[in-house]
Amino acid sequence: MIGAVLMHEVLILAEKSTSSLRYHDRATGRLLHTVGGEGEGPGEYVSLDLVEAIGDKLYTFDNRLSRVTVRDRSGALERTVPIRPWGNHSAADVKGFFPDGSILVSAWAFGWAEAPMIRRFNIELGRHDPDGPLAESLGTHLGSEHYASPETMSIYPYRREVWVVVVGDRYHVVDNTDPVIRAFDATGNPVEELDPYKPLEPMPLTFGGRDSVPDLDGIAPDDLPRFYPYYGRPRAVGGALWVPDYDGLAPGGGSGWTVYSRDGELVGRVAASALDIIVLAADDDMVAVLTRDAFDVQTVELRRLTERP
Repeated sequence: MIGAVLMHEVLILAEKSTSSLRYHDRATGRLLHTVGGEGEGPGEYVSLDLVEAIGDKLYTFDNRLSRVTVRDRSGALERTVPIRPWGNHSAADVKGFFPDGSILVSAWAFGWAEAPMIRRFNIELGRHDPDGPLAESLGTHLGSEHYASPETMSIYPYRREVWVVVVGDRYHVVDNTDPVIRAFDATGNPVEELDPYKPLEPMPLTFGGRDSVPDLDGIAPDDLPRFYPYYGRPRAVGGALWVPDYDGLAPGGGSGWTVYSRDGELVGRVAASALDIIVLAADDDMVAVLTRDAFDVQTVELRRLTERP
């Protein structure tokens, strides 16, 4: 499951395994209908990677086909929008959608390393018109770390990761090793720095954590992670920015999120007793969450937000 949307009385689930959008009655869970499916034709998907609701429109992105698909609230196909890298870049990825339908895209130039190293690509952000062409460049930032050599590229536990998330008419750059979250307007101008809900201190890896970091050829142990990241993958959920604590490191255990409004105000903290919960969608006091059992079977549940006594 790559995402979900709560739209009026319907819960829409984006299912990667079937390349489809599944419409469920949010009150009963009953499957109403399915759209999409695997293929390269209009409205079909090869790699369904992103789903978001902007107003009464449903936007999805297929990374393999490099195209955005726009549907109405019922799932009927309205149009497809090709997304192409620009300049000297060889790859592009959609990060989100602004209220006017313009598209935030990241692009980079792929290349093999000449010697083993921990590397980060330079990422350029661009705002594309609703019909696809690049409207303007929004500047560059460093992407996530990965291990690179002349033969391979791979990721590893606790590495530095950087996410870009669109909420309303702003986007946010979240670095999991930096407690400060930076917000920019739709033209790339910095507008605010969002502080964490409390001062954060680096947490050294436990013995078990250190043992889970693999030996990488050509990389000294001191160059590998020594601290847990601050954050997990953030999401735009219900018109707000939800930033999860890193993998169950919330105070007292369980899962925890810091929630910011589209204007950057700290809305508050949300917590759950279980680990490994992913918040997919929100609507008023209702959230759709993804859970996994001991056999890694995924379940989507609707839960109500309540205040702690």
